[in-house]
Amino acid sequence: MSRYHCPFCSSRYQIHQQRADGVMVCGQCGDPLVKVPFIRPTQIVGLVAAAAFIAPLLLMVFVFIQDEQRPELKRPLSTMAAVPSPVDICSWLS
Repeated sequence: MSRYHCPFCSSRYQIHQQRADGVMVCGQCGDPLVKVPFIRPTQIVGLVAAAAFIAPLLLMVFVFIQDEQRPELKRPLSTMAAVPSPVDICSWLS
């Protein structure tokens, strides 16, 4: 991508010439060329917005892979919490 751009001519057919005083001009219309920055602010905003949407997805995939690689711990049934049945809960209320 060229660093100079003629705002009046088509981007397909631009010919860049340098005058004797060092100013870049368009070969078709003769107007001075505008210097285009390598990274524009809109590109930076777009990258930040894309990263905001992609980062949680990458984090979920990373955590999922780490969880799959971890060996499963066997717990004895006696250490599991006992859940009261709905009948027991109703008897406590009365």
